[in-house]
Amino acid sequence: MKKTLAALAVLSAFAGSALAADVTLYGRADLGLRYSHVDGDQANKDAVDTFEMASGNYSGSRFGLKGTEELGNGLKVGFVLENGFNADDGSLKTNGKLFDREAIIRVMGNFGELGFGRTSILSNDANTYGIGSYFSALGTGWGDVGGQDAVWGAGYASRMDNVITYVTPEFAGVKVYAQYSFGANTYKDDDKLTREEGKTTTDRYYGLGMTYDAGNLALAALVDSTNRSTAHKAGEKQDVKDAVRVILGGSYDLGAVKPYVSAAYFKDGGVNDVGGMLAQHSIDSTATIADAGKKCYFDGYGVVLGAKVPAFGGAFYGNVGYLDADADRTATMSKIEKVEVKRWFAGVGYDYSLSKRTTVYADLGYTQDKWEHGKDDAKPSMFQGAVGLMHSF
Repeated sequence: MKKTLAALAVLSAFAGSALAADVTLYGRADLGLRYSHVDGDQANKDAVDTFEMASGNYSGSRFGLKGTEELGNGLKVGFVLENGFNADDGSLKTNGKLFDREAIIRVMGNFGELGFGRTSILSNDANTYGIGSYFSALGTGWGDVGGQDAVWGAGYASRMDNVITYVTPEFAGVKVYAQYSFGANTYKDDDKLTREEGKTTTDRYYGLGMTYDAGNLALAALVDSTNRSTAHKAGEKQDVKDAVRVILGGSYDLGAVKPYVSAAYFKDGGVNDVGGMLAQHSIDSTATIADAGKKCYFDGYGVVLGAKVPAFGGAFYGNVGYLDADADRTATMSKIEKVEVKRWFAGVGYDYSLSKRTTVYADLGYTQDKWEHGKDDAKPSMFQGAVGLMHSF
């Protein structure tokens, strides 16, 4: 009884504080059925078929708290605390982090906005500062169906710790974004190497972006980089390179259709493993294609064409994309036999709002690679489809 009364007292105090501080509780629960067919194109190894209940097919399941306080003279302070969770089993999306999606303090005024804490990098289309929605119709949502990240060059975490973000006021439709991350807090990784915030032993990040909105036209540009960690095991040869990327794109709303186009160039980046298809094939006797995608330094480009088409009370979204990249070095050896990869994908999704807070959706997507590494070559592929329901609160 005492514990119950204590809990009620805490909730009452929180409710009173929330009313005084203009705090909002919000979130999304996204749950659906998903089918995947993954073929690693490996001899004597069957393709993997999976049918499952899955969280976040359309948009990541989450809950959060956000609020602002007026300080006067046009100055405001706010916060966002956002958690990602798996709606199918109730588990945390990221082990060891309660507010893994975002945890920031914001200061807003005539000068623009400053944010401090964990948040999305600029190329993402989530959270307070992501501008990724400018670049394609499907954005970075919809599971592994037609996402732009598949062709933009990996080597970038979607969110970073200890980030400082500055956003200018809008001027003639233009906003400028600047970000810097000191990296993760000090910790020891699986190899017992110490990673220290703000030092070269941990990955750091910076980005500079710009958006332009003028009526039906929306454009964006972004330059960002991952300053890779130089930490390495004793005796291990190092050839660390920082990933650099440039992305340009935009859309124009014609009413009946809203076309998108974007292109990215990357240097010393990586290649994402879409749907786990790379891990299904060995590139040689000692390393998998997935290892190459993570450890090789790729130079290349990616292009995405897409469109949003309103139809039947909802909307269709579609993307097609192409990647062309090659690598001849890794972090642990200065030179390797050249690895080349070409990738194309196509994805389509449809959503329909049953109400202001409830949406049903369906999607289909296909991705195929062509890898060449010495005498080895492979064409792994992945197909995915899902139907589901998302409820916002």
